[in-house]
Formats: sequence, structure tokens, C-alpha cells
Amino acid sequence: MNPEIYALSLIEWQLFASLTYKSEKLTDTVRIKMFFALLRRQADNFGVHFPQTIWCLRTERGEATGRIHHHALIAGFPQHALTTATCFSFMKIWEQLGGGMARVSLYSPLLDGVSYILKGCEAEYARVGGDYYETRKFGGNCDVMLSKSIFSVIEGRRSIGVRRRRGQREAE
Repeated sequence: MNPEIYALSLIEWQLFASLTYKSEKLTDTVRIKMFFALLRRQADNFGVHFPQTIWCLRTERGEATGRIHHHALIAGFPQHALTTATCFSFMKIWEQLGGGMARVSLYSPLLDGVSYILKGCEAEYARVGGDYYETRKFGGNCDVMLSKSIFSVIEGRRSIGVRRRRGQREAE
């Protein structure tokens, strides 16, 4: 099994997002900045420091039109933020930022969003046949952008959605 798929599947993801753009003329830098602006605004809404947000972002070209869009797994928000209303607020903020259509839903581990985000990576990892079409769709490699905070979670140094104040200890 691909070690990236395994590591990312250990994270308790909270949201799954698909984000499109109104214009094809945007640069990759602008697209990434729009994603960061979305997360920063929501982090601020829920009192979360942006570097504490956990995310995995994948760029993809649509099958029908070839338009660039992103898929993202998101975590790091408090439990009370995990509502349908939060999903709709993500969509509204995305449109306010100039993005196109956004679909944001609560993450369901039954739908295996990690494998969807990393589709094609298994064949790339193995460097063997695999699903040629899916691998070529992403330019022949598996480019995924990860937040820095994701590594703290994978290493077990941080819990998701739990805030601790300085000097606060867990109940024994």
C-alpha cells in the first residue's frame, strides 16, 4: 500500500471539498491563495489559528471540460463547527472570494475520500501499469499539497479539534 494513502487515512478528516474557478486564466499561485484565504477566513470564524488547520489539497483537470479544480480534505476545526451550516458557509465564502462552484460536505470515512484525493498515486508509487488513464490525468505524477500541521498529527503530537490552554492538563 502507498505509504501516503496509509498515513493520510489515519487522520480524522472533518470536511471534503471540491472547488472550481470562474476563470481558467487564473495562475496556480492565485488558485492556491484563494484556497488559503478560504481556510483563513473559516479558521478565524471558529477561533482556530490558521497554522493549526489540517488540509490536503489536490489539483485535477475535469474529464469533460479539462477545467482545473481542486479537491481538499480539511480538519482542525472544533467539533461544534462540524455542521451542514459550516459546509454552506465554506461554499458562500468561496464564491465571495471569486471562486466558481464549491461543494463542501462533512467527511464520511465510508466514502474513502483519501483514496479519491490520491487516485492514481498507487500506480505512480508502484511504478507499474496501474490505471494508466487516472495516472496520466494528473500529468503522470501524484502532486498533493499538505499542510505543515498534518505531520504533527501523523506523528501523534496533536489531537484534531481539541484546544488546550497553556498549562492545562487532561483529566486523569
